[in-house]
Amino acid sequence: MPLRILVVCTANVCRSPMAVALLEQHVSRLGVDAVISSAGTDRHDLPVDPDAVAVMAEHGLDIAGHVPRALDRSIIDHDGAHLIVTMTRGHLRVVATTAPGALPRAFTVRELLRRLAMSTDPPSFEKLNVGRSARDLVGEDFADDVVDPYGKGLPLHRECMAELDSAMRAIAADLHLLHPSSGGSNDEGA
Repeated sequence: MPLRILVVCTANVCRSPMAVALLEQHVSRLGVDAVISSAGTDRHDLPVDPDAVAVMAEHGLDIAGHVPRALDRSIIDHDGAHLIVTMTRGHLRVVATTAPGALPRAFTVRELLRRLAMSTDPPSFEKLNVGRSARDLVGEDFADDVVDPYGKGLPLHRECMAELDSAMRAIAADLHLLHPSSGGSNDEGA
């Protein structure tokens, strides 16, 4: 069974489609069996951001055909996301309030990277949540947020893409350990 990953941002027109394309590229190179999708917490009537399309095209990735969709409980629960990656703490709170019980499998990109880096043993979803409390995630912490480049020009889109590329590469490297059916050697289930 493939690992199911959901990536969440605001309008699902920029950061999350970029992250999905990058993560798909990295997991494919590593042979990780994953199905990666995305959704947005707010506006969904916008087309894919043309600057995001241009920046991704510079790196050989095509997101022009992406169709934005609204986050709802069915996407979180019925699509069966094993891992939910959000761009901000605000998005994380929307996930947690939309689908009670989703918090243990939902992380901001930066929080997930920190928790993976702190893991001394092979990571597991259970270990990633050790010491984690919903109270710790209630307030704003811009250190956890990936800046939204929407409407701010190509340079900020390129910065965002570079950050997401590095993050998705690191996350992909650990996914085979988190999900043994994807070819990793860890015997712990997701």
